[in-house]
Amino acid sequence: MSEERGERMERIERQIAFIVEQQAQHEVRSAEADKRSAEADKRWAEADKRWASTEQSIRALLAIAEIHEREFEELREANKELRGATKELGEATKDLREAGKATDERLNVLISVVERHISEGHNGKRAES
Repeated sequence: MSEERGERMERIERQIAFIVEQQAQHEVRSAEADKRSAEADKRWAEADKRWASTEQSIRALLAIAEIHEREFEELREANKELRGATKELGEATKDLREAGKATDERLNVLISVVERHISEGHNGKRAES
């Protein structure tokens, strides 16, 4: 019986050694998993920082785009007003040109009258009676 008992004890010791070995391997794997998890957490934290920076940049760009849109609208309105003023200026120029032509015609008539008056001897001298 003591031989059986020795074999039994040897089997138990082998089983205990196997369990201890398995536990050690589990501990190593668990430590490696913890390390990978910590590295992943660090990468996620860095990614979150980059995302926050990207989000801030996008918001800044959006604000700039909104400012530009307002400026473009102001430019559109100013351009519209300028076109109206240019049209009015064109019409006023046309009116002035026509008024100038009429003035030229009247001036030509006046010049003709004065020239005829002078050529007929009425150059400022009174006729003597």
